Amino acid sequence: MALSSSTPLPHRTRAAALCSTVALLALLAALLPVLPLPGLAVTAAAAPSATSATWVTPVPAMEIVTAFDPPKETWLAGHRGIDVRAVPDEPMRAPTAGTVRFRGSVAGTDTVSITTDTGHIVSFQPARSDAAVGDRFAAGEAIGTVSTGAHCQESCLHVGVWPKDSDRAYIDPAPFFGQDASVLLPLSRKPAEEPKGTDDTSSGAGAWGGHKNGRIPASALCPLKTAPGHMLRCDAQAAFDRLSYAYSARFGRPISITDSYRDYDTQVILKRRKGRLAATPGTSNHGWALATDLGGGINSFGSAEHQWMRANAPKFGWVHPSWARQGGSLPEAWHWEFRK
Repeated sequence: MALSSSTPLPHRTRAAALCSTVALLALLAALLPVLPLPGLAVTAAAAPSATSATWVTPVPAMEIVTAFDPPKETWLAGHRGIDVRAVPDEPMRAPTAGTVRFRGSVAGTDTVSITTDTGHIVSFQPARSDAAVGDRFAAGEAIGTVSTGAHCQESCLHVGVWPKDSDRAYIDPAPFFGQDASVLLPLSRKPAEEPKGTDDTSSGAGAWGGHKNGRIPASALCPLKTAPGHMLRCDAQAAFDRLSYAYSARFGRPISITDSYRDYDTQVILKRRKGRLAATPGTSNHGWALATDLGGGINSFGSAEHQWMRANAPKFGWVHPSWARQGGSLPEAWHWEFRK
């Protein structure tokens, strides 16, 4: 006979139903994604994925001086972002496309924050901007300048990132900028053998088209399709994008660029910031739009990414100059040039 909703079940029937319910709940728990607990300082699910596009660094030749070190609980003290070396009045560029969210003072410090099209809030301190709240911008576009009042011993820019839909659940900004593997390997860990191949190490950068270093018009350059916000000479751009597609087929993500063409004014700023470690303005290889600085693992000698580039980049016209190699006069794992 049919039972109404109020009819009590026999003991065995209730036990069987309970077991079935428990089994069903266990199956659902296994199938559902694990949700983050509220109140955590870091939201791993919102971190950049391996296939996410790399953001443009807020300042060229970005150097992290203080790493991300969040507290275990949101109310505890910690470093909820990264500090990058910068000098006052240095232009600050948009990491990716988005809109201006805030500009003003927070606790007496000049602050600019943006909402990105990727669904993140990015905060910069100390920084100021003349843009209006709601103004749109493209990746790499100037959105303000570095101000004074940084908490670093030397001048710096603090960058904080959190998902727009979270309650300021800060995440590490470094991977967005290809800086997740930026520590260089010591000489003792140099590979036993250098990769073999046709990788001519002669420098590719130099004058072309009658242009002066760092003063090449935008009309003579082409934007990179695999790294929005960066520009190179058009043949170098086309070759680099082909290389990046091949790299993506191997590693599941495009090549991370931390720097490309540097105009003259940017070279002047880098000279102020880095001193003797920076090229004299008007002489940088980046000023010919034929050089790039790379991250995402390529910037570490001996990594799988670096080894792949050494073996394959020359096929696309990109070389790692001999002076930049681990035994070179100025080892820079990240520096690559287009050979004309």
